[in-house]
Amino acid sequence: MKPRFALVALLFCLSTPAQQPTTPLPVASDQASVEFNFEWIQGIPWQSYSIQVQADGKTHFAGTPNPSQGGDDDPFQQDFIMSEANRQKTFDLAKKLNFFRVDFDSHLKRIAQTGAKTLVYKSAQVQGSSTYNYSPNPDAQQLTQLFLGLATTLDFGRKLAFQYRFDKLGMDQLLRQLEEQQSSHQAEELSAIEPILRKIADDPSLMHITRQSAQHLLKTIEVPGAAAQSSVRP
Repeated sequence: MKPRFALVALLFCLSTPAQQPTTPLPVASDQASVEFNFEWIQGIPWQSYSIQVQADGKTHFAGTPNPSQGGDDDPFQQDFIMSEANRQKTFDLAKKLNFFRVDFDSHLKRIAQTGAKTLVYKSAQVQGSSTYNYSPNPDAQQLTQLFLGLATTLDFGRKLAFQYRFDKLGMDQLLRQLEEQQSSHQAEELSAIEPILRKIADDPSLMHITRQSAQHLLKTIEVPGAAAQSSVRP
């Protein structure tokens, strides 16, 4: 019996594939990146979020919505390619701000609380980080407004996706609000939510005015830049 048992065991071992290592592959970290972090328990629509932009335009968003807003309040993540204009603007402003190696908070006690904001720069040569509530620095204000506007756009995108599934009649009002935000430069980078806008624009079951609003927003979207390298190479 023993020889027969040994033969069966040998055949089983030969037929079983070898275990492969489970260690994840290393991720390249030689690209420069700019990151914006926001934290405020009373923040609306987001209590917290982070936006990371790489030098090639690849952007990652991760946020936690304020549950008081209703609808879908699960943690939200999205990856997209930032437009070339905003990618260049982001890295140019980072350079003007000395890659965030300075304190540009106002430190004024009477300034209203609008959330803790942190800008982070990382590259093989330089690392910098600065946290502020409000900054009088015009370059910091521009960069802050860009990221706040991007967070606003992504909030509209997730809400539109939610309503498309559960409340299609309510999308018209939300789209009109998005048009107003965009015209006042409070919403940035509509290319990040192009898929849901296109789905709405192409759906013949929706009201004409709803589709028309989505089509108008689509016409304003800048084509995202390809994987171009930033001119900033600190």
